[in-house]
Amino acid sequence: MFAMVLLFLLVSGMIAALALKDSSKPSVKSQSILKINLQGPIPEQTNNVEIGSFALGNETVLGLRDMVRTIEKAADDPKIRGIYLNVPSVAIGFAGLKELRDALLAFKAKNKFIYSYNAYLDHKIYYLCSASDQISMNPLGFVDLKGLGYAIPHFKELSDKVGISYNIYYAGEFKSATEPYRMNKMSESNRLQIREFLNDLYTEYISEVADSRKIPEVTLKDNFDRFLSYRPELALNYKLIDKLSTESEVLDDLREALQLPESSDLQFITLQQYYLAEDVGNEDYSTSNRIALLFAEGTIVEERGSPGTIGRKHLTMLREIRKNKQIKALVLRVNSPGGSALLSDEFLEELRQIKAAGKPVVVSMGDYAASGGYYISCYADSIITNPYTLTGSIGVFALIPNFSKLSGDLVGVDVDTVGTGPVANKFNLMLPWGEDERKVLEESIQEVYSRFKGVVAAGREMDSASVNKVAAGRIWSGKQALRNGLADATGSIQRALDVAAGLSSLEKYRVSEFPARQDMLQKLMETLKGETDLSESREKGARELLGKWYPVYAQLQVNKEQIMHPQMRLPFTPM
Repeated sequence: MFAMVLLFLLVSGMIAALALKDSSKPSVKSQSILKINLQGPIPEQTNNVEIGSFALGNETVLGLRDMVRTIEKAADDPKIRGIYLNVPSVAIGFAGLKELRDALLAFKAKNKFIYSYNAYLDHKIYYLCSASDQISMNPLGFVDLKGLGYAIPHFKELSDKVGISYNIYYAGEFKSATEPYRMNKMSESNRLQIREFLNDLYTEYISEVADSRKIPEVTLKDNFDRFLSYRPELALNYKLIDKLSTESEVLDDLREALQLPESSDLQFITLQQYYLAEDVGNEDYSTSNRIALLFAEGTIVEERGSPGTIGRKHLTMLREIRKNKQIKALVLRVNSPGGSALLSDEFLEELRQIKAAGKPVVVSMGDYAASGGYYISCYADSIITNPYTLTGSIGVFALIPNFSKLSGDLVGVDVDTVGTGPVANKFNLMLPWGEDERKVLEESIQEVYSRFKGVVAAGREMDSASVNKVAAGRIWSGKQALRNGLADATGSIQRALDVAAGLSSLEKYRVSEFPARQDMLQKLMETLKGETDLSESREKGARELLGKWYPVYAQLQVNKEQIMHPQMRLPFTPM
């Protein structure tokens, strides 16, 4: 009863906030500056986030594609003179950042300026800011540019102390998702694949930033590797930045760029405001031909799936795309570490039926499209990756906790059994496992792994020997994937749409996004009708409470979904 009252009050507050909100569109004044902040979540698709990610009275959380389109629109708008980058943090990986950065470079090529100001720079923030005409920093700031690295928590010692052991089965020597539960440190094979992946990203990063900053690549790399520019004045000396300033001084620089008097007010408009003002999200309805753009982001789960996950709701969408005669092709935007092998296989079957219906399928890879994320990609007619994409990880595992020691030795709970036959109590998590359980699980894992490799061989038209060379659970960068036949080209979401249009012989088309966009109130009503749950909001609460320790918590929580089900999943998130 209390929960219902609380929910009623929450709904009433949100409706009141929306009612008070000015319904008129923001106006774009002449001499405007587009202000980019990037704080908060950045989903692939606009509003594809949990309810808790919406600010009160704000119905739009811009997705990556619409951010890029908004910058592109501003580049051709004479009322927008420049961009002001003030980015305290970044919530996406380098693949997504590259699409944003490429849009910034195209904006600057239209003879418009980009100024940035920060008190803190890490490699993600600096990657964006390196597209600026002028990078300014507060003199008391900090520069955290020291190369790329991964830190993977391992839980074996903790599990031993608590009294929980794991029954672990995996296929592929590089399939490292189970390592944190069976080892105290990385295996040499895992260390090798991560090092090579990072080096490939680092080489790309150095090349792009060095070109923008007009610094020799070897000089820039040496600076990062030796951590020479940790203070703003050092970064200025090494030409990583252009100016030491307060924000007030940067605003004066912007006035000067616009040739405005010192007393003049600057006309700022945020990405979101400009998106709404110019109806950037609207499509050209003068044609009936459509290309479906299906966003498949997040973990692959066997349930319906909440915002930011891939679930059974996506199967329904794929069937709708197949049956809709106005839809001529599908672009699948994959940004997923994988997950359920079962749902991945069902997803792939729906894609197979779409292709059989004569509709081309093109995959656009985001920050990662690995394990199950690659499984659902490999049947596409064309795969467009990104140099910074983490992909591959063709392997399978099962990670099943065993509580027999916890219950008997530590807690003092003794388990006794009765059954109708000699194997009735096998696979009980409260009892030790033996040869019978091992045989069944290993056979299951090997069967799923063989199917995974067979799917890749058929989808990519590779022989089994070639697939074996790139499988074994190994991860690859986008460029490595291109070299070893797992992808066809590098590029953006728009390039994938262009390829799909070419494959379906469309000169003119409009894009239909799936899932259908929802604002905050629509999502809330869906929750009240029982069509979704509040798990995403609980996750957001845990993220805010635990801070930097949230990844450890999240990795431990994954076990709940892995019991007795083969998984195609990454053990870590992309850069």
